[in-house]
Amino acid sequence: MSINVNAKTEIKSITTLIAALNDYKTKNWGIGLTGNTLVPDSFLAFFTNRELPFTYYVRCKDVSLGDASAYDKNINVLNSYTNKVKANEKALVNATIAVLNEYKSKTWAIGLNGDTLQPDNLLPFFATRELPFEFFVRKPSLSLGESTAYDKNVATLTKYLASL
Repeated sequence: MSINVNAKTEIKSITTLIAALNDYKTKNWGIGLTGNTLVPDSFLAFFTNRELPFTYYVRCKDVSLGDASAYDKNINVLNSYTNKVKANEKALVNATIAVLNEYKSKTWAIGLNGDTLQPDNLLPFFATRELPFEFFVRKPSLSLGESTAYDKNVATLTKYLASL
């Protein structure tokens, strides 16, 4: 099973985690394992769930792992990961803008497949990002939306990109 999280949500999670790491750093608290119990903590879980390298810093119960540089090492990993998330999202959005422009040049349906009237791949793309979507379909049996839908969807994606 895999869960799709939109880039904005992921970036917000990363920013929150970096703030927490900085807070732990000022208090010289351990990261990776919870102080008294040595149970894996939420920092380790976040990194593990994303297959990111994690550096431990633990000082308790006769356990000594890593050193205080672990905070900055993990923050650097998260900053690099943020850049990858943004670059990947930018590429996906730009590719979708190109698709919308191509469809516009051919006056093809968007939102529903022009032949089958089944949802197309644009709908889940916008839905995953919680973005509004404008339909444009012209068939003898169905007229949906306006021809301005292409440009409105491109504008929505452009605004979304700027918000990252």
